Order: sequence, then structure tokens, then C-alpha cells
Amino acid sequence: MRLLLLTGGKHPYHESTPILTRLLRGAGHTVKVSKSARELASPTVKNYDAIVLNTRRRKDTDNHFTTAQENGFRQYVAEGGGLISIHISAESPEWPEMKKITGGGWVTGVSNHPPFGRFTVHVRNKAHPCARGIRDFETDDELYCDLNIQPGIDVFLGAPHAGKERPLGWTHKYGKGKVFNLALGHNGIAHQNRGFQKLVLNGVAWATAR
Repeated sequence: MRLLLLTGGKHPYHESTPILTRLLRGAGHTVKVSKSARELASPTVKNYDAIVLNTRRRKDTDNHFTTAQENGFRQYVAEGGGLISIHISAESPEWPEMKKITGGGWVTGVSNHPPFGRFTVHVRNKAHPCARGIRDFETDDELYCDLNIQPGIDVFLGAPHAGKERPLGWTHKYGKGKVFNLALGHNGIAHQNRGFQKLVLNGVAWATAR
């Protein structure tokens, strides 16, 4: 598959993006890595089978999507393009539509996580296609809590914390587009986890299946 991997922002993407890129290319995908995201404002974006977000886009870091990029991104997914959103990529506080596209995600000032460390990720729906070949696994990562969760999403992955179930992986559709959101993946250590990597590959396969 032809994948557009958008990266950059205030997060350790210098660690995680090279690992993610090698993973995707090793699985046979063609990957274009972009920090500028200028591709979103070009008609050629439709030539990609899916967009992979491993990025954090905010105006206060001068790294936000332009209006043209927002429009191109929204149209791409709505018209049937696949989307894989990783970790904090869904944040985009200046663009509320992003949460509708991704099915939810981190909200600054509301969402939180305990200190980076080891916890067990639970497959809550083993019949979900994105859970294929995956059992409960341990990872070293950030366990996101109190995320924005949009109505109608299909949560298949989670973990308990402070007496509550915390959704960590879900799918849904935005228009004609298939969207896979994985709240894991803070840094290079997290991206090296085999369970995480299998989830990403499953997500790409699911989001690009026509």
C-alpha cells in the first residue's frame, strides 16, 4: 500500500518515526514521510491508500495544519481514504473536526496519564479484525486517561486505571473512510513493542481494505 506518514511536533518523533517507518516498509508498504504535511493540500493526496498520523499539530508550536491542509485531509478521509492515528495525533486543539474524524483522542487540560511505565493492554474484543493475532500484552508507554470519545466508535482495546476502563484502540468510519485510532505509542521504546507493532499493521490492513 502507498502510505503518507505525517510526523513532527512536540513529542519524541525523532525516536518513534524511524521505527514506525521501518516497520511499515518492512511489511511491504511504500511510505512517504512528511513533516510539512503539504501533501494534504494537493490533489495528489488521493493517490495514497492511507494516511498515518504520528504527529502533534498545534498553533502554539507553529506546527498546525493550514486551512487548506485541514480541508484536504477531511475530504480525503470522507471520500474513502484510510486513516491510522497514533497516540496524541488526534489532539489538534484549534480544529474540532479532527476529533470527529479520528473518533476522539487527547484533550489538553482534560486528558491525563500516570507516569510513563509498564502496564498490561487488554484485548476487549478478540473478534475485532484489528485484534487479529493479538493477545493481552505488556508495554512500556503512557496510559492515556479521560480522552475525548466520540459516539458510535468501536472500542476493542483498553486497560484499567484508577478503577476505570481506559479505551486505547478503536475504529469507526468518517464518511466513506475507515479510521483506526491507537492511543499507544509515545516514544521509541513504545514503538518497539511487538504488540504495538502488530496493532499498527492490523490497522493499516483494515483501513485500506476495500
